Amino acid sequence: WLKYPGLGPRRPPPIIPNINYIHFTPLHITWSPLPSIRAVVSPTRPSPARQMASTEQQGGAAAGEVMTAAAIVASRGVAKWLTSMAQEEHVTFEKDVVEQIYNSLKEEDFDPMQVTKLEFNSYLERYLWPFFEVEEATSAHCLTIALLVNEKVRDGNVSAWDSIATTGKEKFSGYFERMLNLWKEGTLSLREQTFVIQFWINCFQSLEQEFVRDCCLRLAGLQSWFHLNELHRNRLLAANKKLPAFWKKVQKKYAEPKTVSAKHERNFMSDLMDTFLKQVQEFGAKESIAADELAFLERAVEFMIDLLDQLPTRRFLRPLLVDKHFVVRCRGSKVAQLPEARLFNQLLGILRYYENFEIDDTTGKPLSRRDITDLHYDRLQLLQRTAFTEFPDNTHLRQLSLSNVSALDTREALQQYFNPLDVQALKTLCARVCFLDVSQDPTLKVLDEEAAAAQEAAEKAEEAKEAAEGRPKKKRKKKVKTEEETRLKELLVEILVSRLEKPSFQQDDIEKMPLYSTEELVWDPNLVPEEHYSGDYSLALPKLNLQFLTIHDYLLRNFNLFRLESTYEIRGDIEDQLPRMKPILNPEGLTEFRGSARMCCQLQSLEVTHVKRPKVGDTVPAEVTAEVKFNLAGIVPQIRGEWDQLREHDVIFLLSIQAPDKPFDGRVQDLSVTEFPEKFGVMYLRGAEVTELLDEEGNVISDPNPQERKTPVGTTRIARVLLDPAQYHLDLEAVADGKPEVYSGLNLIMRRKPKENNFKAILQTIRSLMTSEDTVVPAWLHDLFLGYGDPGAAQYWKMPTQLSTIDFRDTFLDQDHILESFPDAENIEIPDDLQRPFRLQFEKTTNDPGKKPLEKVTATAYSIPNQGPYPECKPKENAVRFTPVQVEAIRSGVNPGLTMVVGPPGTGKTDTAVQVVNLLFHNFPDQKIVLVAHSNQALNDLFEKIVALDIPERYLLRLGRGISELDFKKDYSKWGRVNHMLQRRLDLLARVEVLADSMGLSGQDIAYTCENARHFYTHHVQRKWAEFQLAVKAAGKDGANIDKALPNARRRVPKLKNPAAKRAKIATDSEGREVEVDDEDQAPEPEEWEDTEDLIQAREKLKAKQATVISLLFPFTQFFADAPQPLFPSMSYEGDLDVAEGCFRFLNNMFKEIDECHAFELLRNSHDRGNYLITTHARIIAMTCTHAALTRSTLVDLNFKYDNLIMEESAQILEVETFIPMLLQQSDQGVSRLKRVMFIGDHHQLPPVVKNRAFQKYGHLDQSLYTRFVRLKTPTVDLNLQGRARAEIADLYSWRYKDLGNLSNVLTDKRYRTANGGLSYEYQFINVEDFEGQGESQPSPHFYQNLGEAEYCVAMFMYMRLLGYPAHKISILSTYNGQKALIRDVIKQRCTWNPLFGEPNKVTTVDRFQGQQNDYIIVSLVRTQHVGHLRDVRRLIVTMSRARFGLYVFGRFSLFENCFELAPVFNRFAKRPRKLSLELDEKSCEVDRATGTAGNPTLVKDLPEMWNLLQDQMKAQFQAAAKVVSSGKGRPAAAGPAMS
Repeated sequence: WLKYPGLGPRRPPPIIPNINYIHFTPLHITWSPLPSIRAVVSPTRPSPARQMASTEQQGGAAAGEVMTAAAIVASRGVAKWLTSMAQEEHVTFEKDVVEQIYNSLKEEDFDPMQVTKLEFNSYLERYLWPFFEVEEATSAHCLTIALLVNEKVRDGNVSAWDSIATTGKEKFSGYFERMLNLWKEGTLSLREQTFVIQFWINCFQSLEQEFVRDCCLRLAGLQSWFHLNELHRNRLLAANKKLPAFWKKVQKKYAEPKTVSAKHERNFMSDLMDTFLKQVQEFGAKESIAADELAFLERAVEFMIDLLDQLPTRRFLRPLLVDKHFVVRCRGSKVAQLPEARLFNQLLGILRYYENFEIDDTTGKPLSRRDITDLHYDRLQLLQRTAFTEFPDNTHLRQLSLSNVSALDTREALQQYFNPLDVQALKTLCARVCFLDVSQDPTLKVLDEEAAAAQEAAEKAEEAKEAAEGRPKKKRKKKVKTEEETRLKELLVEILVSRLEKPSFQQDDIEKMPLYSTEELVWDPNLVPEEHYSGDYSLALPKLNLQFLTIHDYLLRNFNLFRLESTYEIRGDIEDQLPRMKPILNPEGLTEFRGSARMCCQLQSLEVTHVKRPKVGDTVPAEVTAEVKFNLAGIVPQIRGEWDQLREHDVIFLLSIQAPDKPFDGRVQDLSVTEFPEKFGVMYLRGAEVTELLDEEGNVISDPNPQERKTPVGTTRIARVLLDPAQYHLDLEAVADGKPEVYSGLNLIMRRKPKENNFKAILQTIRSLMTSEDTVVPAWLHDLFLGYGDPGAAQYWKMPTQLSTIDFRDTFLDQDHILESFPDAENIEIPDDLQRPFRLQFEKTTNDPGKKPLEKVTATAYSIPNQGPYPECKPKENAVRFTPVQVEAIRSGVNPGLTMVVGPPGTGKTDTAVQVVNLLFHNFPDQKIVLVAHSNQALNDLFEKIVALDIPERYLLRLGRGISELDFKKDYSKWGRVNHMLQRRLDLLARVEVLADSMGLSGQDIAYTCENARHFYTHHVQRKWAEFQLAVKAAGKDGANIDKALPNARRRVPKLKNPAAKRAKIATDSEGREVEVDDEDQAPEPEEWEDTEDLIQAREKLKAKQATVISLLFPFTQFFADAPQPLFPSMSYEGDLDVAEGCFRFLNNMFKEIDECHAFELLRNSHDRGNYLITTHARIIAMTCTHAALTRSTLVDLNFKYDNLIMEESAQILEVETFIPMLLQQSDQGVSRLKRVMFIGDHHQLPPVVKNRAFQKYGHLDQSLYTRFVRLKTPTVDLNLQGRARAEIADLYSWRYKDLGNLSNVLTDKRYRTANGGLSYEYQFINVEDFEGQGESQPSPHFYQNLGEAEYCVAMFMYMRLLGYPAHKISILSTYNGQKALIRDVIKQRCTWNPLFGEPNKVTTVDRFQGQQNDYIIVSLVRTQHVGHLRDVRRLIVTMSRARFGLYVFGRFSLFENCFELAPVFNRFAKRPRKLSLELDEKSCEVDRATGTAGNPTLVKDLPEMWNLLQDQMKAQFQAAAKVVSSGKGRPAAAGPAMS
């Protein structure tokens, strides 16, 4: 940034005292020495768009001299009441205060900054709602409440309903009624009507709140059908068997409503629609439309969309909306034709989509294409019958009634039939076919009367003209045409055509939609808004609600939001990288790049190599391949290596840059969205997916298997890519229309970080799910997934598949542990002296519907058979004493169904998940388990603990790039496991060779292949074992018959009576010589048996009890010579038999493993071996949610099957990224194979990260499936004992959880009971006032810094290091990226170079540190003018829960203590000094002082005093070290800890 000051720095330079530093401004660069610490604020000014968008971030300005709303709050009773709450003073409610505040807001046009100020001061929670009385409240009181609820929802950091739910929710029904009355009175201004509609939108978006739901759904009931066309209503009632009886009950109550409430329930929605349609006509009659008028119309259409996209409100209101032909009439209005009404039209398009959505409104059943087509044909048949019976003499309609369907259902054909008709005929058709009676509709009735009056006036004028001209009066064959009649006729024709034309399926349009962002989409601010959305206007975006209409609706909303969010991120990358390339025009008029960027490279050429023919029924090519050539010459080796890391499925972007005549030399941040492509010459943007990367010799350097990857040659690279077929087709059509060709002009290639570049795979996966018949959610989860039915229906004890017996193996440590774990059991039976592993049987003793039954628990035990003589054969056992709630979570996870675990910080949720994996693996050996997490860190933590379980490592597999972060010597990636199995095969076959040698069968190629080894096992090893078993049986336990079992136990010895009498005879040998031989004809001498030496020794060992019959007869003793000796140590028959059986089990398992290696031997390439590993061999497969989306299509193609899904960090995963892992396999005849789903998370911590505020707050893209289930009141298992932090620190966040307590280790372990040396408290809030007259600053927009806090945090770190606290046990956190950068710079200048201090473990933001922890945490809150996003209680909980032993927070206490949401934490902080309290007498981090006690505290006044103290400490330590060295005693002991 020194070279190009116009671009601005990546981060501000370090600000260090007494050091020359660079003072950055966009105008000039100066060097200036600093005599003391001071901060520099860049004199930058954000663009008008950013300035307006940053209203929320700034938090409003101070009140001026005028009597603004904030001034009234500061001067009247509200502020006094707020400050007196702590002293419990009585506050008198003053109506005039509320009136004055509201009038002031109204005069200021409800300035968002003033509304934010009121909301921040808890005006709603502490004044408006507690003093709200239904009968006495003024209109201003009611409207202000609605205004502040809207503000809370817009802000998104605080709950809009918590204060109402906890302090008088019973009053909400009356308040809601008052708001309806205010609307009905018609006294509200248009601006007030707009925010009242917004309030209703927020209400209907919060149906999980029971008190809100009761009020809202009363307006959306069957009683609204009183306003339906009678013919339409009768058809709807006849189509459903249950509705007629219900309608009769409704008629009795609402035919003549007696109460105001009943009138609202019957008439409100219909009146609202009529009022809206009337205003559309009125606004259209004006010459121009005001911004407030357009905003009102947009909010009203948004409200209609929200009513139709949820089944409870859609069911009865959609017919009313259809009956009024709401969309058609709005689109046909003059307002819709205005250029500024683009957003209005986009909203109408969404409303039209939901109006025609493929669902049965009464049953909620999705409609198939055939169902939609049948309904379409029914409407056309009704039209033909009406035309035939009502217009027998009309030629056009007679032809229509006799035509076939294909000649009717296009827009052009229908217009051809309807345009010649007069208004009366059109009105008749509308009444019979579209159920629209013009005479009954308020707006159309006026239009009809105006048309008739205009017609009459025109005829009189014509008659007067004829009379004036003296022409004779004659009868006219044609009426005089008027503008009013033409407008009415066009509207009626459009209503008929829209009702009768062939329906389009958005699914078809999505299939043809390009997945990659193009230049048109990326820089369209209407589709991809600016970063900071203010919430003051509607957006044409879908919303992720509590409920969805169908799975298709769910996927479509996620598809659109995710596509736009990824487009926003791509735009940010281009705006960051392209200016660094410095495109300019050379003298020849060609674009050159004079700069360089890490993620960009100049493109040499692009050649389309192959275009496949379209598939049957498609119009776009099946596949388009191309080769992209670029050169890495001149790029530093590190970045060149990053380019060489491009792998299959990575996405690159190709840009066509035509540099402008004058290079841009201003600040990129000041450019609007539409200005950027113009200033930098962006012409086209296309995406491509990499399939292979080649070097200049054509070698593939992107092989996924590291062992087969080659070293790149040269600097030229060729990337073989897949272009988007849909986009390629559109580009060719554009060329045919005369537009320029795109691909030959592409001259720049851009890559993105792999972790951020997964959008294409996710979008492709979502699109494939929308078009696939295998998008099947388990039946027991389907209704809950869509947001309907019993929220607890998927609990294990409500499922018919509940397990009555579970093998808990090593879950329980002893009998007492079992007794502790089931406190709600009616009876627990445990036999005495029972040792684990345990098996438990559950028997229901009660059966109350809707309640968890009481149970009788019976425990039994069993022994795990000996698995072999080697130490590694001993099963690994669990050492965690699980709490009762953890045991319940484990039991629920093992049972079929849904398990929702809420895991507060430090409660052992990972240990719980790991034990579930362990039990599933051993209880269900034929089932696969898929583990998913949001981050590689969490997945690796989970995987590390799984590796330590009693699970053979060959069944474990870790997919994705995060495997490189695992601190293992073994490689658990796909290729690592393939290579492991190949090496394991060699090792096992070598063992087989040893076994064969020990059996005397060497040299027979027994260990040549796995198949040979299998034959050897079957014909030799098993035979030997069978012979051994027979021999043992024959010998007897005591070995009495050992001679019958031991081979060669005896030998025959001939017994001669007279050896000298033996006769001999002479014989001739082969050479003719005579020799003497025995006479065989002589009668044989009698023989006797003689014991062999082996038998004699065996009997001696048996007699001396040095061996058993087992050890003597065991045939594989020689093979196990490398096992710990003696092999048979027990000296008992039973013990040695157990060893022998264990040895044979070892052999059996060895050959079983050889069988598993057989497939890897037969498959000849790594690709097939990897696929086999995934689909067949591995049983526990771990991956991130992103990788699940990347590989879903591959897994489905491989026919991958799995039965169990366990998901960690569920509350941090986007909705759709949670959904995709449930669908990694094909359904089995329309039925999901998935048996168990376990979500583990914490909805009280931060949600998924969404960078664009519009998608986050308006579209609710940051909603996780886990959080939605919690909002739907799905039962959860709340872990309730934490063992991470000191009890005092845990109190800072335990209030947010249900009964969160502490484990015994926190209360008893010495480390938790002793204080932090040198520090008076375990946690403390240190107040930091303005330093050198400055608090927070913004060197660039939204880049918040606070120099005083940064220096104070670093000083605290240095002080702790001087006391000997290890640097790796200290982390420094901040709530903003700007402060993180500043702290890192300060540490670099003050600490990094000095071995006395070093660097802390991490310096990062709170958001990035979620899921991690450290012993000591130092936090900087940064803000001094506005609380900012720390007001989100979820972020506060994360901040408070990262420390184990010490938490020290630096900030402006007076700012945060008044925040209503933060009160539970800051009330605790307020009990301790707000100045840093140190124990200067303590010279080490390890002391004997007990926690909660202070020694001799010293309060540090401010940062300069802290620096003086630090200098004294360092000076004293150096002097002490010098004395020790000079005395010749070596390095002082005190320096040891500080250097660690």
